[in-house]
Amino acid sequence: MIDQITPIIVPVITGLAGKNPDEAPEIFAKFFAALVGVLLTVGSVWAFVNLLQGGLEWISSGGDKAALEGAQKRITNAIIGLFILFASWGLYVVVLQFLGFSPIGGGGGFQIKLPTLF
Repeated sequence: MIDQITPIIVPVITGLAGKNPDEAPEIFAKFFAALVGVLLTVGSVWAFVNLLQGGLEWISSGGDKAALEGAQKRITNAIIGLFILFASWGLYVVVLQFLGFSPIGGGGGFQIKLPTLF
């Protein structure tokens, strides 16, 4: 029988060093929230870049029908990607509210927090 729970010792991740294993669910929740924030940020930037690139392709198509259709397809895909991205974020918020968490701030107002790992 183990009388004492040893703290987490992970030399690679310094934020976990010395933590109690009982705090693992809280640490995992913070990590998952940060991961979702990073993925949403990267996805938004990627869609914006594709939207700009599609616009530049449209402008520089010079009347070429194939280039114009390619630019339209890129713009359409970027807009659909943004819609899917924000719909998934909305679903994430609804699921967290259903589970009793407050992903958009405890005071009822919207708070912007930059994602951090720990």
